[in-house]
Amino acid sequence: MSAYTKPIIRFGLVTPAIFNCVLLAGVAAGTAKLASVRAEKELRYDEETRRLAGMKVLEARIAPRRKAFEDQKKMLGADPGQLYTKILDTALPRYKDIELERSSLIFPQDRGKVGKSVKCDVTRVKASYQGGIGPMQESLLQVESLMPQAMLEELKITRKSDLLMKRPDYLVIDTTHACWKAGEARP
Repeated sequence: MSAYTKPIIRFGLVTPAIFNCVLLAGVAAGTAKLASVRAEKELRYDEETRRLAGMKVLEARIAPRRKAFEDQKKMLGADPGQLYTKILDTALPRYKDIELERSSLIFPQDRGKVGKSVKCDVTRVKASYQGGIGPMQESLLQVESLMPQAMLEELKITRKSDLLMKRPDYLVIDTTHACWKAGEARP
């Protein structure tokens, strides 16, 4: 080897080959990084597309029920005392006086046991009924299913008989409901 060939090989062939190998390794690492970023973004895009398709299906199922939801929101925002009496007034005429009869309906002003622990306006309704347990259960079921904000606070059942009126044994049922009005939070 001559004195000229050594530097030519060293700086003309080896150095550019090393530089090209380092450059090729950098390009390969960058390409791999870009491929992983692209795969991650495609995965997120596919996930978002599936989520949007699921939302459209859910919206298509909910859209017909939207009016019923609005009616429920109005019912939750209505005055609970009036709503309670309206539901009872529609439920009680189905029964004869001997089966079930409302003897009193009172709206106490105090907040009661449940009302003290919640941060919204609470209306209490005390009602007394005379009759059988079956019709009473049906009417309470109707009240509590049509009025989700009504919660039974107190239930007292006693047995009575009225010999003067020749009425057989019957039950006196005293209930107290705590009904909150939705959307009104107290500080």
